[in-house]
Amino acid sequence: MTQFNLTKFADPTGIATPGMTVRELFVECSKARVAGLPFRDASGKIAGKASIRNILKEVCLPDFMVEHANILGDTLDALRFPEIEEQRLLETRIDDFIYPDFAQITPASQLSKALARMEAHDTTYCFVIDADQKYYGVLSIVHVAMRILERNQ
Repeated sequence: MTQFNLTKFADPTGIATPGMTVRELFVECSKARVAGLPFRDASGKIAGKASIRNILKEVCLPDFMVEHANILGDTLDALRFPEIEEQRLLETRIDDFIYPDFAQITPASQLSKALARMEAHDTTYCFVIDADQKYYGVLSIVHVAMRILERNQ
């Protein structure tokens, strides 16, 4: 795949910041139809990602359920879990849920590098960020497929 400017294919999104609530994150992610946002810390550095998946995993899934997901049936009648306190979750600050391991690429990166970064981080999206910490948006696996289709119509 040839090199080109990935800023043309990245969808701009908001940026998560310290003190943001889970509700604000969910709203911003829903508007942009992405599963996470880059997190800019108090010093201005993009230092991680705020991920819907990570928050829900931490709050809603006991570790044993993940470990034994393949043997759990469709109903969990024998197991009882406390209901998710949705209102409390939405009011929670995201600061404790920031995931420091995130995929990022520069605007000049090749599509193949974007794919490799996504695979290396077990994700379907990466953030396009230049050397000066300017954030251009998110590039997803769907964007890559769209680009391949565009080039081969």
